[in-house]
Amino acid sequence: MLTVAPFFSQRGTLVAESDELESLVSQGRKHGVRKRVILLQAARLFVERGYASTGIDDIGAAVGISGPGVYRHFPGKQAILLALIELSLERLREGTQAALADRDREPERALIALVDWFSRFSVENRNLTLVMQAELLWLPDQDRRRLNRQTRQMREEWAGLLLEVRPELSDLAARIAVTSVMGMVTPVLAARLSDDTQALSAHLRAQMLAVLHAPAVL
Repeated sequence: MLTVAPFFSQRGTLVAESDELESLVSQGRKHGVRKRVILLQAARLFVERGYASTGIDDIGAAVGISGPGVYRHFPGKQAILLALIELSLERLREGTQAALADRDREPERALIALVDWFSRFSVENRNLTLVMQAELLWLPDQDRRRLNRQTRQMREEWAGLLLEVRPELSDLAARIAVTSVMGMVTPVLAARLSDDTQALSAHLRAQMLAVLHAPAVL
């Protein structure tokens, strides 16, 4: 049986969620310092209050500027939401492609590496993950359809890898398994079951691999 060591490093403390999101946002060259702060605070407010109950003035106050001052960086609240969801999907695509690109790796190991990364990214970037899943409906139809297509494409890539590992599955069974794995993250994060990011990531990883029936140990 294939065994895999724990995916996380043995750090004394994990990086704070805001620092993780700050790091992600700062990787985008189009985001200046003020834009980064706006995205960070907007993500927090969207999770705490919901998109509909968060106004531009609320975001401005959290950033330390006036509400109208936010418009110097984003044309509106929808544009902020779109930037957050696009950032999340961009990172998810990058993680998926990184796992799929290493064709020297056995399919089982590629699948486990993908689950490792996905569980860790989702937990360490809780606000970004929850915003993407909970607030997509507030985007214009054209943007929502485009982002849904990207998400479906990513699911198909996961399903294709799963079928390499478990060729006995039907296409439908593989898609159901992948959809179940991706869908389990949001309710777990929303429930705030634990503040121990390392433990939460590890248990999510184990549950995901159980659904996919990929052999691994914690």
